[in-house]
Amino acid sequence: MANEPRIGTAMVAEPRLCVFAKAPDPGRVKTRLARHLGAAAACRAHEALVAHVLDRLAGCELTKELWVNGDVGHPQVAAWAQRLGATVKVQPQGDLGVKMHAAVTACCAVGHSALIVGSDLPQIDLSYIKQAAAALAAHDLVLGPVEDGGYGLVGLKAPAPRLFQGMAWSTPAVLADTRAQAERLRLRVAELPTTWDVDGIDDWRRFLGLQSSEARSAS
Repeated sequence: MANEPRIGTAMVAEPRLCVFAKAPDPGRVKTRLARHLGAAAACRAHEALVAHVLDRLAGCELTKELWVNGDVGHPQVAAWAQRLGATVKVQPQGDLGVKMHAAVTACCAVGHSALIVGSDLPQIDLSYIKQAAAALAAHDLVLGPVEDGGYGLVGLKAPAPRLFQGMAWSTPAVLADTRAQAERLRLRVAELPTTWDVDGIDDWRRFLGLQSSEARSAS
């Protein structure tokens, strides 16, 4: 039996939306994409993708936080925070699990649940976030699967550090391993529709196609 108790049904304030993003630093962002485009172009792609996602989420009525990995003093970070209408938070040192646990803990410390979402999900929108918040109201854990076997969104009502421990991050096993860990922790889990993220060149081309399609629809 896990040491962590099953999360109770006590009322929890509406979630805070925590958007995770890396500061734009060539060579540190979109490294798989950089193999095809070069570090500088991959960094510009990263900036375009983050801007796209933030624009889709800017109208969200939840309190928003931009959790930054890297140089929080970078001018682009301030522009992103203004674009999103968010306060800037610093991701701690450690793997992705450590970073997500820190965000959940920070939200819960002020009486809120947490919705964490990546900044490389082109189709993420307000409807998806509303669906996640509604699911979290009735469950302990919400997951937004992505096509590569991971997840791009996670919501929790209370800290569950063991949920994030021992994970092989950035591998196709992440979602399945998380489901198994959640079952061991006796968490009530809801899953959202599967979406996709941008890692490699094929994903980037898919994103460019999405942008072109949206531009044609708007004209």
